[in-house]
Amino acid sequence: MYRNLLALFVTAILLGSCEARQKQAAESESLIHLKYDQQLSTSYPEVIANYQKLDSAWPEAQLLEAGLTDCGKPLHLFVISSDRQFDPMQIRKSGKRIVMINNGIHSGEPEGIEAGMLIADDILRNHDGMRKLLENTVVCIIPVYSVGGLLYQNRWHRTNQPEPLNPGYRGNAKNLDLNRDFVKLDTENARSFARLFRQWDPDIFLDTHTTNGSDHQYVITYLPAQHNSMPEKVGNYFSETMIPALYEKMRSTPYEMIPYAEYTNDSPEQGIENYVQTPRFSTGYTLLFHTFTQMIENHCYKPYVDRVKSIYLFIHKLIEFTEENGSRISEVRAESKEQVKSQKVYALDYLVDTTRYQMIEFKGFGRGTDKSPLTGEDRPVYDYSKPFTMLVPFYDHYEPAKTVTAPDYYILPQAWSEVVERLEINGIIMERLPKDTILTVEVYYIENLVWSPRPSNGHNFHESFTTRKEVQPIPYYAGDYLIRVNQETNYFIVNMLEPEGADSYFRWNFFDPCLEDREWFSPHPVLEDRIYKYLTENPEARKKLDDAIAAHPEISKNRTAQMYFVYTQCGLANKWVGRYPVARLKL
Repeated sequence: MYRNLLALFVTAILLGSCEARQKQAAESESLIHLKYDQQLSTSYPEVIANYQKLDSAWPEAQLLEAGLTDCGKPLHLFVISSDRQFDPMQIRKSGKRIVMINNGIHSGEPEGIEAGMLIADDILRNHDGMRKLLENTVVCIIPVYSVGGLLYQNRWHRTNQPEPLNPGYRGNAKNLDLNRDFVKLDTENARSFARLFRQWDPDIFLDTHTTNGSDHQYVITYLPAQHNSMPEKVGNYFSETMIPALYEKMRSTPYEMIPYAEYTNDSPEQGIENYVQTPRFSTGYTLLFHTFTQMIENHCYKPYVDRVKSIYLFIHKLIEFTEENGSRISEVRAESKEQVKSQKVYALDYLVDTTRYQMIEFKGFGRGTDKSPLTGEDRPVYDYSKPFTMLVPFYDHYEPAKTVTAPDYYILPQAWSEVVERLEINGIIMERLPKDTILTVEVYYIENLVWSPRPSNGHNFHESFTTRKEVQPIPYYAGDYLIRVNQETNYFIVNMLEPEGADSYFRWNFFDPCLEDREWFSPHPVLEDRIYKYLTENPEARKKLDDAIAAHPEISKNRTAQMYFVYTQCGLANKWVGRYPVARLKL
């Protein structure tokens, strides 16, 4: 009896305490106080402290740690769930949609960091009835992606950005650009993100950015993933329904948006193009997994307060659209995942279709010149006294420029452990050969490779090369990997393992040793005697050499050149050299 009364008493105290915490949070205007209206961005410790306050105040929110970043601090994920469920598998089973927002990938572009805190606070305290956004939607916010970059705030970062007064650094703690690392995973940040993203499998993804390109009258510009490069069903719904709806929703706010201003011929009068975002970028990576993915590029020349407010409103409208159209979003993604399992032909490169465009309104500024205060020479400037509105063509249709028919399997020798690790991080299903065997497979040879003259984000990216195919019997060993191309992740598999994929593992140097020759010769008489004996015993090789001498008489008296020709052109040299290690198996 006494124990029962004590238990009831303790329960009442705990419930009362919980209610008091909720009441206190609900009655205050906000639990967080930012200084973006004073042209200041929030420091990293302050950001995390703000989310910790929200975590402590609201049982519908949790601040989770999702792996490490390069500076040793955790990558956080702030989850808002009305039914207090924070397990992604259980959330999926409940039929809710997941919206994921990534902030501070470039910490000198911090307005998304501010807006993320504001939207989280307002949803949780039900500002203007915003709790209704959570009825069928869970919101996941990465507070700061480039933690190391935000820890290094300096007024002179992003030098032509007047506000805020204390932006973070573009690179991360490893001085890498995190928005070029979604394929190669050189950073702990990117590895943690990939595991997080694949675990949560968000329906909607937003990456928040700032642009310092051309000047115009808009605070906010929109860069959705190019729909032709997405899995077909997702791309169609995105372009026909979701993107137009988001433009329309933003017209109801003070911050009308336009497409990200990637000009044709460097002039808005000539038109604006969307462009295909390849997998090195957040949007190009996330679209491979049937996610509706986009960037916001706020205009760095506009007041920081407006940039924060505009991205806040876009996040609000994005969650609102998801809540209103959740069932159809889930249906489209499910249909897309099923369709891709049996898809055979994939595009590896795209070309803009200049015959297809729509005319859109563009509000810009005239241009002129003034005098340089340093030298007195003329310099080009925008003339803010001459705003204009005009119709310009917007190009958003691309056709495949290069396609490939996927094999039934890719075969990856276990020696290439760095590639194996990256495929595992991305949840790719792989089988292992149970015993040694010889398989007749299709292989590529890399030819005409032009080595990059300078590094790009820590690698010498392979931009230009050609391939040729051969069918060969190749020995494989117990433990080598079979990757079947019947998965919902086929877009990722093909783009990573086809060497001519725009951001393939080959392009990012993971297979460079295959290009190097470990065997060679010196023109020693011993080798010359062996080659002469080989020619005597192989008339076809003798004829090949004679034909080469007839075509190039200068080698008739050059023993080294003849030895080199026989060694490299008559089947004596190692066939490994230049042979891309990932083979294609067709059943």
